[in-house]
Amino acid sequence: MLQTRHRIGLIAVTLLVVVAILLAAQHYFNRQEISSLTGGCLDNGGTVELTIHNTLTNSYEFSCTR
Repeated sequence: MLQTRHRIGLIAVTLLVVVAILLAAQHYFNRQEISSLTGGCLDNGGTVELTIHNTLTNSYEFSCTR
């Protein structure tokens, strides 16, 4: 009984760590993408229009206007 609880606890902790790592990676790459888009727009003489809808889901709209 005790061994089963430890196993379930270990699985739960492992899943939480994996989810946290995946969320951190998604956030990192999303920031890199926005940075790249912004840099490219500014390098071409454009004006950045960025609207972040939800920071938790990383949803945003990006446009570059001249």
